[in-house]
Amino acid sequence: MNKINLIKLNKTQFKGLEKMDQNKSLDKNLDESLKRLQTRAEREVCEYGDFAPVYEQFKNTDKSLCATDFVLKISKPPKNIEGHEKIRNLEACAYKLPHPYKAERIISTGTKEDILKVLASEDLPAKIKSALISLSENLEDI
Repeated sequence: MNKINLIKLNKTQFKGLEKMDQNKSLDKNLDESLKRLQTRAEREVCEYGDFAPVYEQFKNTDKSLCATDFVLKISKPPKNIEGHEKIRNLEACAYKLPHPYKAERIISTGTKEDILKVLASEDLPAKIKSALISLSENLEDI
């Protein structure tokens, strides 16, 4: 036996990478992503001007849907739209990986305050779930 094996230089307990829980339902993944998106939106979305898009991504665990990944995103509209400095969009996206296909839909538009109110509403998860199912069906047609 060599001396390297006898000496423990690193005393950390590496548990490995966290794997996605395959038993989580689409509803549970959606609820968790909405909560994370809401807390990030409060911090990262500015009320006026440009900002980097804020998004939360999660895998599709419902095998009846065509999409492999879903993304919830808050972004700003293009600069050619009047009043673009204050307008924010809440979007839902579905991806079909490894193919470069995606489908997007705007769920809500408004100021930062409007988007935060929408994120806090009770009926938003059902509205987004129906949009994600519809987007996934659109990907099947490609």
